[in-house]
Amino acid sequence: MNIMLVNYRHPSSRPYRSIMHLPRERAFEIADQLYKSSQCRAHKRFGPDFEFYYAYRLQVEQALYNEFMELGGKPQLKHPFYFVLEYCDAFYENFDHGVCVKLPLNEIDPFDISFTFGDSMAQFESDDRQPVFLVDTLYSYIKNYNQDIRLFLNKIIPKYKCIEAQLWTNKYFPCESRDSNESQ
Repeated sequence: MNIMLVNYRHPSSRPYRSIMHLPRERAFEIADQLYKSSQCRAHKRFGPDFEFYYAYRLQVEQALYNEFMELGGKPQLKHPFYFVLEYCDAFYENFDHGVCVKLPLNEIDPFDISFTFGDSMAQFESDDRQPVFLVDTLYSYIKNYNQDIRLFLNKIIPKYKCIEAQLWTNKYFPCESRDSNESQ
């Protein structure tokens, strides 16, 4: 199975960045810059309510981290980089039809990545929230759809919009991207 991980970003943003990898004060400065420079839907989270968003995201990421560890994951970072499987029309629109960065899932060590049904932030307090799962569980879900990732995604998209992937390392990124997370 050739499954791609896709990360969406606004055209003005650099790839392989997470505001959560910055010191808190710097994260708030960058959030303000992003909010002021682009009013795409995804950057609205960096607006006046960013303090709430930031605290909530810390809470969600701690829960994701804990669940991943309980499953035997080996995170190298406290805060993941976010991808979706194959595509997510909603995210693509949220980033103003921006740039997609893709990584082949078969090149990712299974202990470096976890998955959730839907956006982990949006699903965190939802009654429909499903637990974090690993690659082997993902493959078993897809197997139930004749090994067809598109059939599987088409089934879950009406309810969850996507399968989110949390990548807990930066080792799959170009070296220059691993050295600095300063520019979002």
